[in-house]
Amino acid sequence: MLNGLSDTLEHLLPFTIISLAWWAAVFTVVLAPGATIALFRAADPRITSDLDRPSLRDSLETARNSLKAAWRLAAICLPVIVVLLWNLRFYGFQTSRLSLLAPLWIVLLLLAIFVTASAFSSAALLDRPWRLALREAAVQTAGQLPTALVISILIWPLLILGGLLVVPIFMFLPATVAAVVNRFVLLGHGATIPDPLAPTEERAREESIARDRRRFGP
Repeated sequence: MLNGLSDTLEHLLPFTIISLAWWAAVFTVVLAPGATIALFRAADPRITSDLDRPSLRDSLETARNSLKAAWRLAAICLPVIVVLLWNLRFYGFQTSRLSLLAPLWIVLLLLAIFVTASAFSSAALLDRPWRLALREAAVQTAGQLPTALVISILIWPLLILGGLLVVPIFMFLPATVAAVVNRFVLLGHGATIPDPLAPTEERAREESIARDRRRFGP
């Protein structure tokens, strides 16, 4: 979670640009699923240089090429989320035994949203077909359930804060959420994520030489 926030601070300008582009695509509705694939690909934490990050033209091409598969993925996931929202809204405010299920609906809703985001991330970063992406997302989330729940819970204060402040939610939060989920997916698949703050090999060698000099004298 903190690493995803660090990614945002280190690449604030490109994250802002791709987030605004994603919002613009969402308002068209038709381009929204494909743009989500492009958003996750552009927020890949393995990209350490903004020069290597997909441009808006590249992202548009990604959104267009993945539109069909992305819509199939959305057609499976979104109805589940809508049903859970409806159950929470309908039963959560009733004074009956069914209202006791409200916490369960909330947990299932958080997990459904997280599985959906992970599936889009897997499709974007690992080039998985939509069926395989969804299956892997569900299996990984179930296998790391505590971590997935913690991430899901911690993301919501950011979204609420962004909603209250209005501007930040449009500026960079979509890319921030994508970066957080990307790290979860990549680490679950054993991918290596470079640390931009880690010293280069040359710098590490110089520091080692300096330590040896201090230890054994000039």
